[in-house]
Amino acid sequence: MNTQSTKLKNAITVILLPVLVYLLFFILSRGKFGKSATIIMNFKQTLVPTLISYAMCCNVLCNRMDLSAGAVVMLASMFGAKMVYLYQISLPAFALLVVGSGIVLGVISGIAYMVLRVPAIVTALGVCMIYETLSNLTSISWVTAISGETTLLGHFPYCVIIFAVMAVLFYIIFNYTKFGYNVRACASSQQIAKNGGVNTKKTAFMCYVVSAVFLGVAALLRISIQGSIDTPMYMSSTNIIFNCLLGIYVGLALEQYCNLTIGIFVGNFVLNMLTSGLMSLGLSSSLQDTASGVFLLIIMIYTYNNQRILDYIQNKKEKKLLENKIA
Repeated sequence: MNTQSTKLKNAITVILLPVLVYLLFFILSRGKFGKSATIIMNFKQTLVPTLISYAMCCNVLCNRMDLSAGAVVMLASMFGAKMVYLYQISLPAFALLVVGSGIVLGVISGIAYMVLRVPAIVTALGVCMIYETLSNLTSISWVTAISGETTLLGHFPYCVIIFAVMAVLFYIIFNYTKFGYNVRACASSQQIAKNGGVNTKKTAFMCYVVSAVFLGVAALLRISIQGSIDTPMYMSSTNIIFNCLLGIYVGLALEQYCNLTIGIFVGNFVLNMLTSGLMSLGLSSSLQDTASGVFLLIIMIYTYNNQRILDYIQNKKEKKLLENKIA
């Protein structure tokens, strides 16, 4: 009974976060924000960032920052779009080409990290610049677009089905495989994990391999949903991953209440709602960034400290009851 009560309480806590954000912007915008079409759009826009968050999660937990993830998504998308433009390839060929390209590029990032033996962020920056250069060479114009049947996978319900399959895959990999166990061990302490028999080098490489699979699918969904891809310039591909990183950290904060797979999705959904909500208030882009940072900070502070707050309130009540009894 206590277990069921705890699960229900945790579920309510997780659901309460997006609900509160929704109500806040609904009130502040006087009903401009929060229409059903807006929520559906936010949900759809959450799919790709969540997949990128899943891709980066294992490396982030092991203190490796893969800044090349955004460049992998952009280059794979760009290459697939160009093949459609030049050769009018079919949808199955397009899907295989984009996902396959993402996997190959992601694995190359992992090989570069293993061979060069320099900090992951240094390797990632170098790979990112190379991939952005290749994206520029691959692009047809400033914006490379696809249309018609090729974008079918970006429509409902296909995009949701693809996302659901990948979410289940991440859940299984992270929670029920030896690799997932090794990642969690390395996240606690690389040295202790190594002393405990974990092959940390193999685990590191497998993090990039798993990441590559999710980045390939993310690239496919991104180009299919948007219908176009911008040519990256001056490390602009890193902009893709910053919100995804925040989604991971929100997910980690929510992990005490739900599985990390769900927590990361909720984190990305809340971040998308923040962006849409601030736009509905008519704020400039600079003020939107500031407000997003403040809101996110408040959310993180509350999520990490809410039990402490509840304990404080409970202690105050007990102290007051004790004082009343004594009086």
